[in-house]
Amino acid sequence: MKELLRERGFWTASVVVFLGMAITFPFYEIVIPLSQGSFLKFYQTAVESQIMLFLVPVAAVLSPGASYVRESSSGFLKLYISRTSRIGYTWKKTLCIYAGGFFPFFLAGFFGLLLCFFFLYPLELEGKIPWEGIRGAMETLLRVSFVGGILAELSGIFAAAFRNYYMAYGLPFVAYYMMVILKERYLPKLYALYPGEWILCKENWGPDGTGIWVFFLVFSAVSLCIHSLLLYWRVQEI
Repeated sequence: MKELLRERGFWTASVVVFLGMAITFPFYEIVIPLSQGSFLKFYQTAVESQIMLFLVPVAAVLSPGASYVRESSSGFLKLYISRTSRIGYTWKKTLCIYAGGFFPFFLAGFFGLLLCFFFLYPLELEGKIPWEGIRGAMETLLRVSFVGGILAELSGIFAAAFRNYYMAYGLPFVAYYMMVILKERYLPKLYALYPGEWILCKENWGPDGTGIWVFFLVFSAVSLCIHSLLLYWRVQEI
């Protein structure tokens, strides 16, 4: 985790996500006094906006997705492996990359939710804190974060496969929008492969929407396994 926090891309991604939320925040709808739960409605509007959906594949790969390319080309990888095992490097790198895509969205989104609560909740009509709405906001934030982690892992897979910065940064973006185009133009009923649906979760995902979380866990596990196997194969060449 310390290695991740030292990554400039990690903090750049967090700032990009926060600015994306700030740009789409509906400030023009703030009329005092606010109705109960307004801060959550405004927050959901910002997180689920089209700009945020556009920024997801951009911010997800800004963290250490292409770090393997940098470390192998600079010679640092040989020194790194000499101090640890190949398996240790492989698992540490794959988990670090996944966290590098997950946590910028989670941290920026959680900070944004706190700001909404502290500044807007006091302006609402008196009432109880809408805990059900807070749960919904946190679930949306977790879905966005999972998508970020999966896209970051795809960036790591492409980095190990092609050893190229352009492929590591560009292919996750291309794959993301290929799925968007495929669903919107050719297969409108195939919502399970639509990144926007992963975040919005408007369709049928089973009882209480549990299917989306199973989907994220399986997709994450598969991408982690593919990346670790491919990366281990690469480091064996050193």
